[in-house]
Formats: sequence, C-alpha cells, structure tokens
Amino acid sequence: MLRKFVNDFMLGFSINSFQNDQGNDSMAVNTDWYKWSTDKTMENMNYVSGGIGNGPDFWNNFRKYIDKIVNAGLNSVKIGIEWSRIFPESTENVEINYKSNSSGDVYSAEFDDNLYKMLDIRADRKSLEHYESIFKYIRSKNIRIIVTLWDGTLPLWIHDPVECNRNLHNSKNKGWLNKNTVLEFGKYSYYISKRFGSYIDYFNTMNRPNYFAINSYLYGNIEGYPPGLSDFSLLMEAYRNMAYAHNLAYLAIKKSINKPAGLTMEVPYFTQEMDNDNNIFMVNFVKYLYYNLFINSALYGNFDMNLTGEFKESRPYEFNGTDFIGISYYGSIPVRYVQNEGVDIRYRFAFIPCTNCSDDFHEIHPDGIKYVASEIYNTYRKPVIITENGIATESDDKRCDFIKHTLIALHQAVKDYHINLKGYFYRSLTDTYEWAHGFSYKYGILNDNINFKDTGSMDLYSNVAKNNGIEDEKYRAYE
Repeated sequence: MLRKFVNDFMLGFSINSFQNDQGNDSMAVNTDWYKWSTDKTMENMNYVSGGIGNGPDFWNNFRKYIDKIVNAGLNSVKIGIEWSRIFPESTENVEINYKSNSSGDVYSAEFDDNLYKMLDIRADRKSLEHYESIFKYIRSKNIRIIVTLWDGTLPLWIHDPVECNRNLHNSKNKGWLNKNTVLEFGKYSYYISKRFGSYIDYFNTMNRPNYFAINSYLYGNIEGYPPGLSDFSLLMEAYRNMAYAHNLAYLAIKKSINKPAGLTMEVPYFTQEMDNDNNIFMVNFVKYLYYNLFINSALYGNFDMNLTGEFKESRPYEFNGTDFIGISYYGSIPVRYVQNEGVDIRYRFAFIPCTNCSDDFHEIHPDGIKYVASEIYNTYRKPVIITENGIATESDDKRCDFIKHTLIALHQAVKDYHINLKGYFYRSLTDTYEWAHGFSYKYGILNDNINFKDTGSMDLYSNVAKNNGIEDEKYRAYE
C-alpha cells in the first residue's frame, strides 16, 4: 500500500555548488577549496586526492539537469550559490553600521538600500546574469527552489587555507576563525536575498557547518579539509563564528524579503556499541559535540566553549532563531567508550568501523533517519527538511533499497512521531566532487554524468514523486 506524504511535500535533488559546478571551464577558482585541492604540497601530504575539475558541469548544463528533474515529476531543487563568484574581490571596505558585544561578536547590522547599492557595484556582472538565468529557467518549469548561501567554500580573500595550514598565527585570511567573516557573510547574504529573493522559496543560510568545521579544525589532519588542523579550541572558535554568521544572515534575509530561512546540520544516527552506562553517556556526548552544541548556539545564543556540558555563556537577546532545520543524513555511526581515566573525556570515545558499509564507509542504516529527524523536531520544534540524503555505491539495486527504506522511515516519523516534515532531497542527480576524496565515490542516481542515463533507482524516485508516496507492501493505512 502507498505511504502518502502530505500535500505540497517537496521532493527533489540537492545540487551543491562547488561539487556540481565543476567541468570544462566552469571552475570557481577563487575559492579556498580550489587552492587547497590544486596545491601540490597538500596533495603530497595526502590531504586531498586531486582529480578536481572532472565534474558534471552544472554551471553550464543546468538546463539539462532541470529538464531531468521535471521529467521525473519532481517539484523542487536545492542549489548552492558560490560566494566567490558573486564577490571575487573583498567587500571589507563596504561600510556598514553594526552592533557587536564585548567579545567582538557581530550580532546585528543595518541592512539598507545604500548597502545594497555599494555591494552591487562590486558584484560580478557575468555571475549575476548567469545565476539569474538559472533561477529563471527553474521558475519557468514550476520548480520550487531552496538556495544555500554557504555550501562549504569561502572566497580566497576570506580564507587562504594553505597559508593557514603553514602558519595560522600569522595568517590574515583565517576564514571561520576570523570574527570579521561574520560581518562579510551578513553583507553577502543581504545582497543575494535582495537580488534574487523573488525567485527563491527557502533560504538555507549554511549547509552542514558542523560537518565542515569538524573536518577542518578537529579532524582536519585526518580528513583533509582545509586548513587541515586539529585543535578543539579552533573547532569551538569556528562554531561560535558560524553560529553568529547564521544569525546575521537570518536577519539580512528577513530585512530584504522575509522568506523562510534556516540552516542544515549534518546529523548521523549515533549508536552505542553495547548497552552500558559508559557507552550510552558517550553517545550522548558525541551527539552534543557533533550537532546539539552548534544548534543551541545558532538558535539561542547558548555557548559552551570549554565543552563542560553547561552553557556558562548565554546571549539569547542577540539571536533570532530559524524557520526550519535542514538535516543531512548519510548513515549511522557506532560509538564506543574508551576506558582511559587519565585522559580528558573529550578523547575517551572511538568510532567503530562499519559492518554494512557504503563505498565511502558509512554504516548503511536508512531506518536511522526517522530517529534523527524525530529527535531534531521534538527538541527544537522547528519544521524539518531532509536537505541531503544519499548513498555512495555502484550498485543500483543497493541504491533502490536505500531510497525506498529511507522514505518509508520518514513516513513512519511523520505518522508515528508527528514531526512536521516539509520535504526530502536526494543527493545527488549525478556523481559529484566528494571533497578531499575527489570523484572516487558514486552518489549519482543517474548512470553517468554525460548522457544522464536513467536507472532503476531513478525510476523508483520518479514514481515516488508522481504518487507523492512510497509503496510499502507491509503497510496498512488503517493501522
């Protein structure tokens, strides 16, 4: 029987900017990730695997993408805007009145027509015209748009990752470790929302800030994300600035167009290796570190910079919340408590290798999405959108099974846990650049990036869209 989703439910694809735009001459060369990925020293140090530039080229092929989405019966798309394309040169000399607290955190600013005019002078005309062509084409097909303002990359004038890796202390362009980045992100967000807001249904201020911060500043020397550092204090500093950046972007959007605005968090399903008190405690601590800590800062101004488990600094009057919380979900992560009384509690956990693995070593656990979606909704009472979900595999049968059971689990979350679920976006339509791993993992639902050949999993997803529901032979609507 068909598990029906609510009316007006969004079903679409997530198309990330830097990951999907690559191909031919369409690279965003003024980003931190481009410099990081093409630096031979970083490649020789095994931070990155190379292979940059061989992507599906959404930048030039957007009509082909959108036509495929339309033909599949889908009604929505989530795309990212590349900050460095809009402002390849610094906007730091564009004056703006703002308010900051005693710690130097910018929490409010005067977003007005004069600021827009000054930013418009500096914006790249060709990029503006191209993005407008993309938005107009999508709108002509009656497709709803979620736009992500920050999709994992920063302009080089904001962040020089190679310089930061070599000598952070003396670096000028420190990215999310620089409080001034918050103000510049606010300016950029205001300009984009005012310039393109009439085309856009939802604004996603930041895509997976916790994921990028952790892989850049805590596990950067292992995961290879720029600037490749490993220090808890740097992670906390980045978290704080990112929280204020979301807040300022939220204010800017509300000032310019007042469309729904939220942020997307990476939310794995953390499970304990065994049911004992130490493992259960450690799972809760890892959840706190990985996403709850950041959400509590970005929505409520509650900060725990020393990871004590207590919010010793609270600034709710400086924060304005969110209209929705996006969830990026790729699987479960088993956690084990490591017995070592002489070590700080922050280091007393280990992630257990997967047993039912995707090709990029996520534990395949589609059912887990209902638990994380329910937890996020019931904790923060904000509408939820699954803005990213997918599996790295070359097996179409495995992808079919993953999509089916993920959507069944989401329907269960709505029916049994009464969550307010607005939509689901699979990532990705095509294979993409998978950050430090290059193009080594296959997330695309289509068979290749050139001919866009349909697959069984694409047919399945298309039927879901056309029926606004997922078939489940075990389901009975009256139960």
